[in-house]
Amino acid sequence: MAAAEAAGKRTWCEKTPFNLLSAPFLLELFPEATVVVIMRHPVHVAASHLDQPWAPSSLEGVLGWLEPVCQRWLAQRPALLQDRRYVEVKAETLAGDWPDSRRELFDRLGLPDADTASTFAADRLAIRRAQLSDAEHAQVVSRVGWAAEELGYPARP
Repeated sequence: MAAAEAAGKRTWCEKTPFNLLSAPFLLELFPEATVVVIMRHPVHVAASHLDQPWAPSSLEGVLGWLEPVCQRWLAQRPALLQDRRYVEVKAETLAGDWPDSRRELFDRLGLPDADTASTFAADRLAIRRAQLSDAEHAQVVSRVGWAAEELGYPARP
C-alpha cells in the first residue's frame, strides 16, 4: 500500500484481471484491506480481452485463458463471499446509475463519497456484444455461459 501512501491516498486500486485469483492471498497479506471485485458478464469480458495488448489475440486464446480463471475464481468464491472484506459489484449495476451506485459502494467500504473522474457508462459496456459475430458469441457462451449463470447473469447476454 506504499503506492497509495506515497500519493497521499488511503485507497489503492489495482485492476489486473489475474489478481482475481489472488484475493485470498491479498486478504491474508493485507488483513485491513478490502478486495472489491467489479464483475462483468463473461461474454463481455471475453470480447473486451480481444482489445487488450496484454491478453491473447485470438478468441480461442482468450477463452483458453478465461475459462480456467472462471473455474478457479468460482471454486474459491463461496469462501470469499463469507468474508466481510470481500465485496462484489456488477459493472452493469454501477453503469446503471453511477452516482448512486458509487455512493452505495463507497459507503459499504467506509469511505466518504467522492465524485470521480472515472465512471461506468452503460453505453461503454453494451458495445462489447457487438464486437462478436453470432458464431463467436455462441463459442464464448458454450465455454463460459455456465460462469455467467453462476454469477447471476443470463448465459446469453
